[in-house]
Amino acid sequence: MKAEMAVLGTCLHDSRVALDTHIVPAYFESALHRELFSHIQTEVQAGRIVDVVTLSVSGLIESFGGAPYMNDLIAHANIDRFSHYETLLIEEWQKRAVRSMCIQASSEEWPADRIMEAAARIESVRIQRAQSTSRLVEPLRKAPFEKEKQEPRAMTGIRRLDETLGGFQAGELTVIGARPSMGKTDVMLHLARMAAKGGYMPVVFSIEMSALSLVKRLLAMEGRFNRTKMRNPYELFTAAQKEKWPEMVQKVAGLGMYVVDQPAVTVSDMRSAVRRLLIDHPEARPVVFIDYLGLITPPHFFDGNVTAQIAAVSRGLKAMAKDFDCPVICLTQLSRAVEARADKRPMLSDVRDSGSVEQDADVVLFLYRDAYYSKQAGDKRMEIIVAKNRNGQTGFVTVTYIKETGILVDRDDSISV
Repeated sequence: MKAEMAVLGTCLHDSRVALDTHIVPAYFESALHRELFSHIQTEVQAGRIVDVVTLSVSGLIESFGGAPYMNDLIAHANIDRFSHYETLLIEEWQKRAVRSMCIQASSEEWPADRIMEAAARIESVRIQRAQSTSRLVEPLRKAPFEKEKQEPRAMTGIRRLDETLGGFQAGELTVIGARPSMGKTDVMLHLARMAAKGGYMPVVFSIEMSALSLVKRLLAMEGRFNRTKMRNPYELFTAAQKEKWPEMVQKVAGLGMYVVDQPAVTVSDMRSAVRRLLIDHPEARPVVFIDYLGLITPPHFFDGNVTAQIAAVSRGLKAMAKDFDCPVICLTQLSRAVEARADKRPMLSDVRDSGSVEQDADVVLFLYRDAYYSKQAGDKRMEIIVAKNRNGQTGFVTVTYIKETGILVDRDDSISV
């Protein structure tokens, strides 16, 4: 309660600070304090000053505890320590909010994921402080003179692409776009396998395809099995392939990959799933893969406004990458506009509702196979086009794509810039 009195007293001493705070009336425990703070904010937003004198003249001072109480509040005022009072007040509110949430969760028998999500929302309320460049620059003072310790990153396994991107960066959102049947899911699984083999924990949200179907694709990749034979391995596998099978099962089992194939999934659902995994595996470094953007359920209804829905989802994905400090790689379908051009290589404008996606994504990759259009069975080239790279160059890399098994082979072609 002292923190509440200090915040209100400072606002009465200089009511302008009420416009600069992250505090809202609901954070106050006392109903009287909530009403007073709400009144101060309303008046200041209208350009009027609030203090003991104005409250007395307006006849409202008695409803807020009277002049003696107002003077008692002002005695707690301290402009220089206001930010400290804000933090204390929010921390006290968080404790009450968690207690209240636990009581409600117990009485209504909430599932564990709902409890964790509610707790995360409460915990996420914090005051962001500006940092001076004098402090920010300090870790870089010796940069040219001491070898920097390189933070490990999830690599793609394609040398030229890794040189271009530097691997997948923690806190960044990567969008991979292509037309249907271009090989998006196989590319995603290739990247997930590479991340797993690099010591990361891939978490795949497969909204369109079942978890079992994904595992079958992984087995085909690991064993170089033709996916047509995977439909009935008992009848179609050779003796050599059957002998190889147990080893491939063991390899896929040892990847340490997790698959969520919930059909209607929101960004909040994804956050909850990742958070649960991190509770079970606190030392793990997650890399999140999502197949695909257009199937993610938006957090709110926008009366059919698809652009607003996609914008809300892409912002949520970017926030998830930053909050978990992990790479998030999301697949997306491209618009049919690609088909109308002579050169069918994708461009940023081909991303559906591209404005928000292009803005939120740190990296945008496109997949293009000429054989998709020419129908030349012997052409196994796939171009991975780096259309946007916030922290580096753009261009493209060519790989070999074996559609029958789903594997990507690094051709080590030079990147064109």
